[in-house]
Amino acid sequence: MANRIEGVTEKLLEQAMKEFLEKGYTGASLRTIAENAGTTPRSVYTRYGDKEGLFSALVFECAEKLKAMFSSYMDEYDTKPVDEQKDLFHDDSFDTEYKDYISLIIDYIYDNIDVFRLLICESEGTSFARYIDEIVAVDEKHTLMYIERTGNDVLNSGRATPQLIHLLCSSYVHGFFEFVRHDMEKAEALRYIIQLRTFFACGWDHLFNI
Repeated sequence: MANRIEGVTEKLLEQAMKEFLEKGYTGASLRTIAENAGTTPRSVYTRYGDKEGLFSALVFECAEKLKAMFSSYMDEYDTKPVDEQKDLFHDDSFDTEYKDYISLIIDYIYDNIDVFRLLICESEGTSFARYIDEIVAVDEKHTLMYIERTGNDVLNSGRATPQLIHLLCSSYVHGFFEFVRHDMEKAEALRYIIQLRTFFACGWDHLFNI
């Protein structure tokens, strides 16, 4: 095996980030990335296998970490006593916990904002194109668990169907990431998410407790 030239990997990742951000995954050129990194396309194939492997090298770690942060928060909420969970929309301490959690999420995204611009805006054509839908699935699973665990009759009464639950979860999670698409400043993004959550909380409260 030929020795790898020191610094080439870092240059490839740097140039790949620029190329993917500028042209998106489908429009990006491995040849251009390699040339701008001072090497050849063979270096890309040797290190990453193909273009998607290179894209994955840029986003995978952050994608998994953020998904784990969402899941961990929901898992932690599931451990609360059922009576506390029933007060979900009328609990000041929960509001404080949620704002702290959202602040951590926002901090993490803005600490890695170029990665999340790739993931949210430029991943069409890769396996990451359905990343947001993967988080929707987590949110939907926990929402259905909440309904079952608290004995809420929202489904049995016909006030909602599983399809509606999916639609609402999807609308919220897809809406959540709009601040990345719209290049909001961090403080603006935090205000936006709190407003979004307040809007959906009112709707969920009405649906669950009508």
